[in-house]
Amino acid sequence: MRSKHCLFWAILIASAELISNTTIATAQGIPAPAANQAFLYEMSEDAVLLNSEGHLLVPDPSNSSPTGLVDATNGAFGIPAIRRATSQLQGVAALGSALCPTPTVVTVRGTESTVIATGIDDVQLVVDPNSGQLIPTSGAVSGSYAVVVQLDNATDSPEFPVQTGTFSGVISFQPPLPLGFVSQGTFTIDGAPGSVAFQAVFRQPFTRSAKGDVVTQRGVKGKKISRTDPSARRAPAYYLLDNGDLERVRPDERAVGWPTVRFEITF
Repeated sequence: MRSKHCLFWAILIASAELISNTTIATAQGIPAPAANQAFLYEMSEDAVLLNSEGHLLVPDPSNSSPTGLVDATNGAFGIPAIRRATSQLQGVAALGSALCPTPTVVTVRGTESTVIATGIDDVQLVVDPNSGQLIPTSGAVSGSYAVVVQLDNATDSPEFPVQTGTFSGVISFQPPLPLGFVSQGTFTIDGAPGSVAFQAVFRQPFTRSAKGDVVTQRGVKGKKISRTDPSARRAPAYYLLDNGDLERVRPDERAVGWPTVRFEITF
């Protein structure tokens, strides 16, 4: 059993060590969805850990649990089995896609609509027999969304819904890569018959080591940074692309300084 400190953090973040031949994408423009795509960014997340019985796990006040967690209902040692998260997302959909059907709803760059969403997922956790760490596997994802336009303030982000609906699917992860995938996805538009199928890639941001050949969840230039250090949320961060290249997280892909998860949806 690893130390409580290591196990606790291993539960909260997935390992992101990558192969050494990844390269930095050099010609990066403004991230924008292609035709029939939408890019949503995780602006905030509220995540909790549950045991196999579905009971909430909380930090152990007595510091005696081997995992650092206890069952909130009875105080027993806590072994996480599910990571349940609720995320608030915002992003854009390409004109002509299911979430941006007409030019009248375009709000960004003349070709994209603004989309906001609330997503919920229950991801199963398993123990990696090689490392002893808990890693995410797969689970259900669902939520609601709205396509929004400007209402009474042309300076802030759009806020008036012109299309609403729900979505669902199955999300799976590929540790140690910082990638997730949504399959069996469907959007249902309120007031419209049928549903729209979709799939998605879930790109988690990460930082690089001093050598430039290993990707890690924390640390810049080989130096670990406290998660409470103000510079931690402004450290250089990257996304892993489908071809193995690394793409630097842009300033407009951050939320109050923090690098965000990029959710690339294809219809």
